[in-house]
Amino acid sequence: MAEMIRSNPSGMSDADKSVAAAADFASVEKHNFTLMHCWKILKDEPKWMELKRKMDMLQDSGSRKDAPPNGHHILDLDAGNSAPSTSAPSSSSGKRPMGRDAAKAAKKKAPTASSEYVSKIHDLSVQKIELFKETEGERKARLEEIVTLEKVKVEEAREHRKMKLDIEREKLALEKRRLDMEAEKKKKEAEKKEKEEDERILAINLDQCQPLQRMYYQALQEDIIQKLVASRCHGPAL
Repeated sequence: MAEMIRSNPSGMSDADKSVAAAADFASVEKHNFTLMHCWKILKDEPKWMELKRKMDMLQDSGSRKDAPPNGHHILDLDAGNSAPSTSAPSSSSGKRPMGRDAAKAAKKKAPTASSEYVSKIHDLSVQKIELFKETEGERKARLEEIVTLEKVKVEEAREHRKMKLDIEREKLALEKRRLDMEAEKKKKEAEKKEKEEDERILAINLDQCQPLQRMYYQALQEDIIQKLVASRCHGPAL
């Protein structure tokens, strides 16, 4: 990809350069580049850029070491058929790096791999377009379906809240009725006890009581009689 960027072929987009670089890789390495998804993620990362810079520096330093002292480079045009020349520079491993002409020749010998890779990239692009391809009517129908579902959800939530509110109101009404019944019951019990006590006091024979008891119960009997008279006078008319 670095070589493709340096050559900067005219009329090619970044995607075209990536495909062409992958085709060059397939022609040189004799197999397709299968880590395109990783490269797209890592290519702009700082760590990846630093690693690439170090690799370029190592490659440049290796090229300077292999260069002859007089500064001229020797290009072996018949490296595949003739014996190694004593004047040609040799690396520590004894293997010469592939030159530009040899790389072009290898690319011409393996057109099938690169064309197959380009075809696969094209097929994937077509599939992606088909997945996202949607007519206006389908989008509108899907949107209407979503809106309808949301309306149903809102209506169900409203009905649920109304039902809970009705239940709470019914609970409050039942509780108020229960408290009223208890209060009425206590009132009747108190009136019954008061009536029984009044009847007991009125039934006391004052002639049989001691003088002080007679004075006490006589006053109570008079209060009870006054209360009865007042209740009759101010009570509801029949």
